[in-house]
Amino acid sequence: MEHEDPRETSSRPSNLSHMLPFELLGIVFSHISEDPLDLRYAIFVCRYWHDVIVHDANLWTSIILGYTFLTRFRGARLHHGDAFVRSCLSRSSPLPLHISIHDHKCGSLYGNTPNTDTECFSLVKHILDVNSGEPEKFFQRCRSLSWYPYKRLAEVNLVTQALTSASLPTLEYLTIKNLLVFKEDLVTRFPRLPQLKEVTLTDHSEICIPPLFHDEDLAKAERLSFTVTSRWLDYDVNCVRRFRSIRTLILKETDLDDDEPYGETLHGPPEPAELPLLETLTLSGRVVHQVLTLMRTPGLRKMEIEADMMEGRHSLVAINLMHMVRSLEHLDVSLTEGMYVTSWVGELERLVVEAPSLVRMRVDPWMVEHLQEKEWRTGLHVTDSS
Repeated sequence: MEHEDPRETSSRPSNLSHMLPFELLGIVFSHISEDPLDLRYAIFVCRYWHDVIVHDANLWTSIILGYTFLTRFRGARLHHGDAFVRSCLSRSSPLPLHISIHDHKCGSLYGNTPNTDTECFSLVKHILDVNSGEPEKFFQRCRSLSWYPYKRLAEVNLVTQALTSASLPTLEYLTIKNLLVFKEDLVTRFPRLPQLKEVTLTDHSEICIPPLFHDEDLAKAERLSFTVTSRWLDYDVNCVRRFRSIRTLILKETDLDDDEPYGETLHGPPEPAELPLLETLTLSGRVVHQVLTLMRTPGLRKMEIEADMMEGRHSLVAINLMHMVRSLEHLDVSLTEGMYVTSWVGELERLVVEAPSLVRMRVDPWMVEHLQEKEWRTGLHVTDSS
């Protein structure tokens, strides 16, 4: 793609392509992949396809510095990578951008050899550096940012420095995976995020003062998906507490093995996480009970409890949830078939007793037969999710 030239494309018309209007063909290409790099072959099929791809701004709004990018533009091809990013910036203007730094495949590159590790980091640094990556253009239009910091602290400071010099005035969706920051490590903070709406934090612990993010910005978010593997429950609870205006919360279990102890001890006085606007709570897998018992959700209307896909573990333990179900109206439960039948039925009965406003309970089809003989109070409808 970095060598593309309309004169090099075939002039032979494609009957199929010319049957499709310009805008419709652009929509078809957008479904091939969200990464513009995946269109590097389609752009040479014919002149018509070339014109559609080059002039459809929507096809260039995703800038993904992931596995495909790192393997294609390393070494002597570094300047082609820089040119490709600049093409994305110019061709997508003025539409909002979706920026992704690394993906799950990048681990094989960073864990390969020290030379490859350094080379990949240098490539990302070249694109993000304030002197060569034009952060003002790179981040000013950023609507969603996904970031997996493989080089940990070095990359944390690299990205935060680039972002701070540019700011993110239009960022609405933020995803960060695998980040652990200690007090003495952080050099800079994230810039202000005035439009932040949704945040996804996976394996995230922020143990630093001042924190990586500004409290005022996190307090504006409406949706949080939170997954941790840390044993510092104080920081986990504190992180959730900072999102005090969220209406939707998704909590996912830790990745600890059954033989590993959970972080059972809080290091300081337990301070509740006050979430007065929370309406929907999803518990995926077995969430650490201290996090649940410290949550205050006076306006909760809907709760979803789903089992872990691999192990079948879940958070349906009534004693951990009773304080959150007084205002509950809808309860959805999805567990792994055949596991702990006696246990979950009893826990579900105890939970329903504590939820006087509950009007609908939806369960998996296989669970219905275990609930048919139960006597539920008048006004509660039990249905299956099929």
